[in-house]
Amino acid sequence: MSSVLVQAALPTARATRWTPGAALAGLLVAATALTGYADRPADLVLAIAAAGLAATVVAGLQDPAAALLEALPVSVMRRRVLRLAVVGAPALAVWWLLDSLSTAQLSGPGPLLALTATGVAVAVWAPPRRAVLLGASTPVALFTLHQVVPSGTTSDVIAWWLTDPWWVLAAATLLCVAGRRR
Repeated sequence: MSSVLVQAALPTARATRWTPGAALAGLLVAATALTGYADRPADLVLAIAAAGLAATVVAGLQDPAAALLEALPVSVMRRRVLRLAVVGAPALAVWWLLDSLSTAQLSGPGPLLALTATGVAVAVWAPPRRAVLLGASTPVALFTLHQVVPSGTTSDVIAWWLTDPWWVLAAATLLCVAGRRR
């Protein structure tokens, strides 16, 4: 099975839309560099970067050839993992670049991975027609709610992706594994 996935990596990369992710990466690098140049804290820029990159990675689950690939002896979840690896590796590289350019110190790639896993979990459990749209919207919605909801218990729970990203990643991964047959 893994040889089929390795052979499918190049066509998957060719079928992926790279322009939105590249534009987002350029904008985030510029914003991070400007915050460093202006001696401003980059915490908010990195939180925006985590949400934007996670949404881009989850949007990479959109498979235009899904109907054609149903006949292959590769499960839908394995194809999802392949698409996530193809799109996620460059997003992780952009994250490391942003983290090295900024003076803010988040908990490594935790927020990015937590938001990505949460979006993937939503995409796995959502109705198939809207799965990728709902999954890709989830990281941005969580970031927005974190900024809008007043301080309190609800705000603290919404911010777990930022304050306790490894626990959120573990819970979202368990939800993805539970829905692997979906």
